[in-house]
Amino acid sequence: MRRLILVTALLLGLIATPAAADPLVMPHVVVTHADPAHTWWAEHTIRKAGGTVVASYPQIGVVVAYTANDDFAAKVRKTPGIDAVGATRTAKIPKEFFAPRKDVRYTGPGSPNSGQVPPEGTAWDVPALHLPEAHAVTEGSKRTVVGVLDVGVDDTHPDLNPAFDARDSVSCLSGWADRSPGAWRPTLDGHGTHVAGTIAAAHNGTGVVGVAPGVRIAAVKLAELDDTETAESMVCGFVWAAEHGFAVTNNSYRSIPWRYNCDDQPDQAAAKLAVGRAVAYAQRRNVLVVASAGNAGIDLDTRSVDRESPADSTPVERRIDPTCTRLPHELPGVVGTGALDEKLVKASFSNYSAHRISVAAPGARVWSTWPNGEYRSASGTSMAAPHASGVAALIASEHPHWTAERVKRALYETATPLACPDAVCRATPDGTTYYGHGMVDAASAVGAG
Repeated sequence: MRRLILVTALLLGLIATPAAADPLVMPHVVVTHADPAHTWWAEHTIRKAGGTVVASYPQIGVVVAYTANDDFAAKVRKTPGIDAVGATRTAKIPKEFFAPRKDVRYTGPGSPNSGQVPPEGTAWDVPALHLPEAHAVTEGSKRTVVGVLDVGVDDTHPDLNPAFDARDSVSCLSGWADRSPGAWRPTLDGHGTHVAGTIAAAHNGTGVVGVAPGVRIAAVKLAELDDTETAESMVCGFVWAAEHGFAVTNNSYRSIPWRYNCDDQPDQAAAKLAVGRAVAYAQRRNVLVVASAGNAGIDLDTRSVDRESPADSTPVERRIDPTCTRLPHELPGVVGTGALDEKLVKASFSNYSAHRISVAAPGARVWSTWPNGEYRSASGTSMAAPHASGVAALIASEHPHWTAERVKRALYETATPLACPDAVCRATPDGTTYYGHGMVDAASAVGAG
């Protein structure tokens, strides 16, 4: 059991394996009314119950805390003025996890095919989105910041450095904004670096070119490995985006420990409420939230079984229903993005839905940046979402005074409708279950097509 805990802790972001004497704690989110007085009361309650306050967000009424006490949540839930309390993991982690990250370096795998990257501008997604035509109008504005909420971004990559905004980059790994120099960089996974390149890799004649190479990108590190983002890291990330003027956030991940968060489970309901408030706060501050739709190849409207949760300990099969929520993709107002292959049809792995797919974009065998100056081809709705984020960034660059809702409407209105290719796909009032409003189109989005 001890070995399982240590392995879990390492995957969740420790720089080094902690000493055996380090105490193990359970992180929680505590939700109260969104004002300073109630947040102060929540902090007081947390400490009285034996918890330690990690971060407070009175803007949305969420406090991040940890404790070694197993009865912490039950005690705090009984307190008047507390709306919800939930553990954000199922396995305790060392307290050291909440310390600042220093001297962050990438130690993950290199790219297996970096030397095979096609000449800049010749990968299949470039003509599919009509990028040359769009770039003749605009490559994006430095006024426009796109937040890459992910596992960190290697800002030293030559294709990313010109667009990188270190001032607005941060690590939210532990639920608080760690502004240590380089804390935003990846250590174990190049996923966020790949996402960042799709959005804004430089148009410099080498490597790859991003959808919006003229915008700025900011890294908001939420996890060490893809799909290990927690509620507290997302809360921190969306509040950071809201208060630092991001136009768009790209969210190519899903949360742990529960892949789907159900309202009848107290821990999951608290996570959903906390993250939902953070996303809504960002949206009110005119941040367009774009997210990947998932790679299970299923109809999200009829799902009934979850075999992947809890993802931080031992998964067990459980019954769910469509009201159980994938965070952050299925929260209100989020641009859910499905993946296309080179034939411009739904990639086999891409989820689909009548209500949870907003647009589609290239997501199969996509070339982009990888840490340490490398490049890599990768597939997934994780690769589709940054294409949509990039097009949204071009729209925001052309119309800096538009609200996020207006940018989103333009993204939908300029998408290219795609017909259903098979009997499984269905027509919907907004398009189809496979493609939503259609494939995003950079040229149409900026008036070039």
